[in-house]
Amino acid sequence: MKSLYIVLTAHDPLERVDVTLKVLEAYEKLPVKVTVDIFIDYLHEQDLDEFISLVDKADISFDVSYYVADEEYEGYYLCWAHKPVLKEFIKDECYDFYMYSENDMLFTKDNFLYWLNNKDKLKELNLEPGFCRFETYDGLKIPFDNYRKWSISRPTPNCWGSIPHNGSFHLTLTDSRQLGWFTLGNPYGGLMLLDQEDASKYIRSASSDPVESYRLTGKRNWPIADRSSMGLCFDDLLPGQEHRRVVPVRKEGENLVVPDCALVEHLDCKYSKTLVEKGDIIIITTDSMLTY
Repeated sequence: MKSLYIVLTAHDPLERVDVTLKVLEAYEKLPVKVTVDIFIDYLHEQDLDEFISLVDKADISFDVSYYVADEEYEGYYLCWAHKPVLKEFIKDECYDFYMYSENDMLFTKDNFLYWLNNKDKLKELNLEPGFCRFETYDGLKIPFDNYRKWSISRPTPNCWGSIPHNGSFHLTLTDSRQLGWFTLGNPYGGLMLLDQEDASKYIRSASSDPVESYRLTGKRNWPIADRSSMGLCFDDLLPGQEHRRVVPVRKEGENLVVPDCALVEHLDCKYSKTLVEKGDIIIITTDSMLTY
């Protein structure tokens, strides 16, 4: 059986331990041998024993280890505390796959199989399977990172001030259910997932450095926490490429949709609540975010 190493970041681990447990329970269903390391922040070191006890009571079947980040990894820098450990595992080729995730991202078996079944053929196009984050609010799936109408056939105007998003659309010829692949304006998914080949490239890339990674994000101006899950998203781009992450596009009725396999749920609703309560006339969901 293939193996997957997962790193989670948990700031103030007792604050939303129920969410962390829900995320861990979803990993039980992944069709790989899972190993998880959880990094908590230095200021909450005193909570570690209670946190471990609560996880143990959940009867998780895979191995879970715990680290307290060094004091230097304060605030959002906590998201980088795992990199030395991750890099050593990658150098030694300890696992088949490697994932870093925030501890409130619900990553499912369908998410993993979608990534696994498409990663190699997309590599041939200098692309990788991406994920669109959403929150459930008032029964709706709100794509809060990509909250606008994205055109798959022409530039989407005024995405960064007056700068448009020149997304690329790649036709799919072998899957009758799917129209193609599209580069969303924001490729951030709250996680990164790498096979051994790409992981080896990642640890040699500026993307794995907390300072050097900033220049790769360009106009997107990703903050320190977001850059921790860049992976190879902005590496070795071809002329005209905005980034390497694409999501599948299917037609359902009159709508273009990102299918569930490429959606990852943020187990909160704080961002969506703010967007919806702004009073937008049209509420954008994962079923209405794409247009021709």
